[in-house]
Amino acid sequence: MKPVIGIISTRVEEDDRPFMTKTSFNETYPKRIIEAGGIPIGVIFPGNEFNTDVLDICDGFVLQGGSVIYSSNINTVHYALQKEKPILGICMGFQTMLGYEFVRSEFGSAMPSYGEISHFFKPEDEVNFIEEKSGHDELDPFYLSMIDKSKHGVLLSKNSKLAHIFGENYLDMPSVHAWSGINKVLMRDGAIFKVVGRSNDGNMEAIESNNSDWWAIGVQFHPELEEKNLPLFESLVYEAKVKKLRK
Repeated sequence: MKPVIGIISTRVEEDDRPFMTKTSFNETYPKRIIEAGGIPIGVIFPGNEFNTDVLDICDGFVLQGGSVIYSSNINTVHYALQKEKPILGICMGFQTMLGYEFVRSEFGSAMPSYGEISHFFKPEDEVNFIEEKSGHDELDPFYLSMIDKSKHGVLLSKNSKLAHIFGENYLDMPSVHAWSGINKVLMRDGAIFKVVGRSNDGNMEAIESNNSDWWAIGVQFHPELEEKNLPLFESLVYEAKVKKLRK
C-alpha cells in the first residue's frame, strides 16, 4: 500500500546532438521519499511531449530543482490540481508552480487544456513570473560539507501547513538559486496559491494551495539536502497514501 511518488525529471535539450539531450534526477529526492515511506519513480516527457499515462500511476509528485521550465512541467501542476494529487515543488519546482499561476492569469477564468498549455507556454516565458535575485546563492559551487554557509532564515505564516509540519514558524534552510518569484503573479483574485513564507529580505520562499482539498506546497529553498527536514516528505507521502486509499 505504499504510495508511488513521481519525480519529474529535468531536461537538457540539444536538437542536433541527440547524445547531449538528457533527462536527469537528483538522488536526494528519491532518498527522502524512500525514508518517508513512499516509492519513488522517475517521470520523463521525451521531446517535452506531455502525456498523463505515467502520471496516472502516481499518487503524488515532486517537482525537483533544475534550470529550464518546460510546458510539460506546467502541465504536471495542472494535472495534479485536476486530480487533487499532492505535489511538492522545490526550487525550480516552486518556480514552476508560479508559472502555472502565470498561465492561468493569461487564460482568465477558463481552465486551459493540456494542449493549450503546451502551445502557449515556452521556456522564455519565465521572465513573466521569475526574476534574477542576488544574495540567495552564496555557495556556488555547492558542497554539502559547507551547507551552513548557504543557509538563511525563512519566516512562515503561523497558520500555514509548513508551520504545522515543522512545528515552528522560523526555518534555517539551504538556499541555492539565482532566480526567484515575482510577487505580482500571486497578488490577484482567484490565485491558486498563496505566499506563506519569506526570507529576511522579503523574498518569496514558500507557497501553498488555497484549495483545502489539494495538498500543494512549493518552496524556494532545498529541504531535501538535510535529513532533519524529512517531516515535509513524510507529509507528502502521507497525503498521497490517503489519496490512494480513497480511490
